[in-house]
Amino acid sequence: MSENAELVKRYVAAVERFDLEEVETLIDGGMTFEELPNRIRPAGGTDDHAAILAGLARAGERKVLASQRYVFGGIVEAGDRVIVEGRWEGTMAVPVGRLRVGDKMIAHLCMIFGIKDGKIAWQRNYDCYEDFSAK
Repeated sequence: MSENAELVKRYVAAVERFDLEEVETLIDGGMTFEELPNRIRPAGGTDDHAAILAGLARAGERKVLASQRYVFGGIVEAGDRVIVEGRWEGTMAVPVGRLRVGDKMIAHLCMIFGIKDGKIAWQRNYDCYEDFSAK
């Protein structure tokens, strides 16, 4: 596995642990995060470096998620891009829709990372959440 793929694996593991300090060492100061429209962010959106770190810090407070886990299904490398297919599971700290405390919110995902000078320069997520709406 290449250095780029290893970098992405370290980054995802740090995000999974809500480890803000390690994330900061792995990302470029101009990193952007683009999230395509999904159930959580219906209009999609793009976050800059500051918003990325602020979001991770909020998540680390564990007010909504008690924990999270990424399960890698596959990694494809193409030059300065790393593509990850997988699954995300967030254990709820509060009820959301039909999910109760301790239930798992699940998303099937594809994450594409751009690498520049040994750091993650950008990330684009295609997150497909399983239905958690109240019935």
